[in-house]
Amino acid sequence: MRIHHRSLFGLALAALSCVSLPAAGPKVGVLLKGRSPFWASMEQGALEAGRKGGAEVVVKAPLTESDVAVQVQLLNAMAAQGFAAIVIAPANKDALAAPVAALAAKGIKIVVLESPLEGASAPVFVGTDHTLAGEAAGSLLATLVGDADEVSFLNHSQTNSATLAREKGAMAKFRAARPKNVVHADIYASAEAGAEIEKARLLLERYPATKAVFASGTGGTLAMLKVLEEKKLAGTVKLVGFGFNLSPEVAAALAAGKMHGWIAWQPRELGARGVETALALVAGEKVPAVVNTDFAVVTPANVKDAKMQALAGQ
Repeated sequence: MRIHHRSLFGLALAALSCVSLPAAGPKVGVLLKGRSPFWASMEQGALEAGRKGGAEVVVKAPLTESDVAVQVQLLNAMAAQGFAAIVIAPANKDALAAPVAALAAKGIKIVVLESPLEGASAPVFVGTDHTLAGEAAGSLLATLVGDADEVSFLNHSQTNSATLAREKGAMAKFRAARPKNVVHADIYASAEAGAEIEKARLLLERYPATKAVFASGTGGTLAMLKVLEEKKLAGTVKLVGFGFNLSPEVAAALAAGKMHGWIAWQPRELGARGVETALALVAGEKVPAVVNTDFAVVTPANVKDAKMQALAGQ
């Protein structure tokens, strides 16, 4: 029996009419600060949350955290692409505040991720409580020195709100516990890739009597560890720093007593919670103004505990 092509087309239309095709989910833009492993982990969490929530998630980022102008351009491009919500980790609290507020005023659901924006009308912030994390680091640092010991802060950047909050929290707690110590806090490792080693060396050259170092950023922490190892000072000069998850390098340094504190947060969780919160806003759900994610204080004493080792697999 011959079946005409027109009949086949009609059968296909009839078949399609009987199938209930799923509606396309909301489109969420995620704009990160850079493309380092930290941001890659956050991207994975955001994409996973999008798949679970039935949303289309598009992730963009400049090449480095110092490309603030590029991040502003990417944000403006996202605004023109019909996203129901935008999740942004602002690279600069001043440069991004006005553009983010403008998008929120247009009705786009905005979630600020990881680094809060002062004065921006974003409905919700998702991130680690950096002041609290800094206080934990400052309290730990105070237990590692005596009143006569000089301490140095290797700060991160003068425009990064997250690390500024850590530095402020750490200084407040350390000063409360150790009011007599000399503290140097005038050197910034900056967000520029490759500059951290130079600044770590500068700190030790300028303040050779330093007995303990607090580093507020991941790059600065790892750079200071490397420089202390170069100068045969690892373990002698105490080091408390910040980072994410638990890399083999950091775990080994803690176990060997070359590092004395690693304040770890989980970027995958941050990315996931950011997208989940954005989807809740799009759905009209009520969400808290601040959604805090956990951090862990990893030390030589607990680095081998199961809870801390679980960070290595993230």
